[in-house]
Formats: sequence, structure tokens, C-alpha cells
Amino acid sequence: MAAASPVARRLGTACLLAAGAGALLLIVAGRQSGQSWLPSYLFVWLFVLGLSLGSLAWVVVHNLTGGDWGDAARPFLQAALRLFPLTALLALPLLVAPAQLLPWMHTRAGAPEAGFVAGQRWYLNSTFFYARAILYFAIWLGLARLLRSDRALAPNLPARREPSLQAVSAVGFVLYALTTTFAAVDWTMSLTPRWHSTEFGLLIGTGQALSALAGAIVCANALAAEVDAPLRQRFHDLGNLALALVLVWAYLALMQFLIIWFEDLPDEIPWFLLRSRTSWSALTSFMVVAHFVLPFLLLLSRGAKRAPAVLAGVAALVLLGCLADDFWLVVPVFRPRGFELQWSDLGALLAIGGLWLGCLIFLIGRPAAEPLRGALAQGTARHGTQHA
Repeated sequence: MAAASPVARRLGTACLLAAGAGALLLIVAGRQSGQSWLPSYLFVWLFVLGLSLGSLAWVVVHNLTGGDWGDAARPFLQAALRLFPLTALLALPLLVAPAQLLPWMHTRAGAPEAGFVAGQRWYLNSTFFYARAILYFAIWLGLARLLRSDRALAPNLPARREPSLQAVSAVGFVLYALTTTFAAVDWTMSLTPRWHSTEFGLLIGTGQALSALAGAIVCANALAAEVDAPLRQRFHDLGNLALALVLVWAYLALMQFLIIWFEDLPDEIPWFLLRSRTSWSALTSFMVVAHFVLPFLLLLSRGAKRAPAVLAGVAALVLLGCLADDFWLVVPVFRPRGFELQWSDLGALLAIGGLWLGCLIFLIGRPAAEPLRGALAQGTARHGTQHA
């Protein structure tokens, strides 16, 4: 905090105050509506978790492939890794009444779903569910501890002896893919036990990587100063990566829809009917535009990708689309009558988002003290080289 700029201090403090106001609003909404605040809390927490997990994925990729784009993305990615313990603590309120979120936890004998859930009881049972959650966080916290670099946030610290980053990253990439896939099934797909999708885990992982990259672009623009040719090239690389992920996410989402549409199975189509034949279709259309159409069209422009402010605007739109995606995946299950916003949605967004963002700003804390530069940055090498 000693190196934080006045701008960072004010913005971070504002986020923490917003978090306090959000927590009060969430408490009031919870008292008035019982446990209906849990879906709101879950979708915002999943969005924040995706930012940290996506950052882990990008650190792994950069350690394995290199590239100067990592210099621009590093402040956000490394700060997000350091926030993994906070993200784990934020999951604790979800344990207040998990059965209110996961219907398979309270299915009674004789209920229409009883036979179906009984066939999945070997996997969907409370003991195994909590054991898997503990394992996921143990792996993520361990990887974040091994991959994070204190020097990225405090360059004057002495270097410390670490295991080979490439070896850790190679193993970490496999562990990330496996744990993210199973966590997506446990915490999102099992909200509707009868619905299945073989692409769901990959789709969730792609969305996490896209949201983390968008956050890194916004952060890099905030730290940018004296925008020169090398720095524009780094933003151009980040823009190309964002364009690739936007296309991958759209392809996976379309393939998931087409496969379920062609199969036309009664256990699968209600999930999409809820989101396309009710007023939730408005949110579906918004996601198509904000998560794919507009970012795709804007990122086709070379000039937009080389202009930090313009690219940051596109990234902010992508972040909004990713947040809407988490809302779209979780909340319709609990509000089947149609699109509906509740005060608990705003409370959860302010409480979790404000706390996470405020801590992120305080960790980076350098918008004015240590601006991001191109050829003037310490340790800058030629484009395409790897930085440890």
C-alpha cells in the first residue's frame, strides 16, 4: 500500500465502501425473502472465481509459450492469483443452505426426479460433493501459490528460489482443465440435474479465460503511459487473443445448442426453452450481441486492437457479457416465470464484486506510481520472447 497512487487509494476505498453497502443490502434482502439471495450470490461468486481461474490459466499459458503480451497482462493476472484465498473465503456463505441451490440434495422418495437422481447418487451426494470442492480449492490454491510472482507487483523484491515454472505450468494446465470441468458440473450444471452437456466444462473454461483476459486488458490500459509502438504491439497481441477466445466461446455455445436441438430429448430441451421461450430470451439476445457480435466486429479492426483505450472499451463490454452469462446460467432456474431482477442481485454484485475489485486495486496499486510502458519498461525484450 505504501507504493499505491492516490488514484488507486481512492478507487480502492470506493470499491470497499460499495462492498459494505452491498453486504447490508444483501442482508436486508435475505431477511425479507428468505434464501432467495443465494442464486444472486452464486452467480456473482462464479464470475469472480472465473476471473481468478482464468488468470491462472493465462499465467500457465504464458509460462509455456512466452510472448511480450504477458508484460501488459501480468499485473492483473498476478494480483488475481493472490486473491484466490479471498475467493475461497467468499464461498463460505454458500454453505448456509446449499440444499436451496442444489435440488438433488433434498429430493424426496416418490418425487418425479427421485428415480433419476437416485441413478446419479454415486456422484451427486453431499459427502462426495464437499470432498470434491475441498480438492478443487486445494489444487487451485497450491497452483496459485507456485505460479504467482511477488516481483510482478513489487519489482524491487529479491528473487527467490522457485521450482521450474514450465514444469509446474505443464502439470497445472492439466489440473486446471480437469478441476474446472468437474467444478462446472458440480456448481452450475447440477442446478438442473436432468440436463447434461458434454461441452459444458470446456465452455465454462473458455468463458473464464476470456473474462480474465478482458480484465487484464482493462487493467493494462489503466496502467499504460507514453503509448509507443512496442506497447501498441502488446495490446495488438492481447486483442488477437481476445478475438480468438470470442470465436471459440461462440463456436462452443452454438455447437452445444445445435447438438441439443438435433437430439430433441425431453430431459435436455427444457433448459434451453426456459431461456428462449420466456422473457429470459431478452437476456439471451443481449449475450449474443455483447458476448460475441459486437466484440467480434470491433476486434476485426487492427486499429482498435492497437489503441489501448478502444481495446479496453471492448474488453469492458466482454466483461459485461461474461457477467450476464453467469447470470443466464444460474438465475433462470430459480425464476422460471421470466426475466426478473431482484435487490439481492445488486447487493451480491456490490458486496462480492466491490470487495474483490477493491482488494485487486490495492494489490496492484500503481496506476500513477509505476505506469506500464513499451520500450521504456525495465526488462523489456523483443516481441515474442519469454519473460520469467
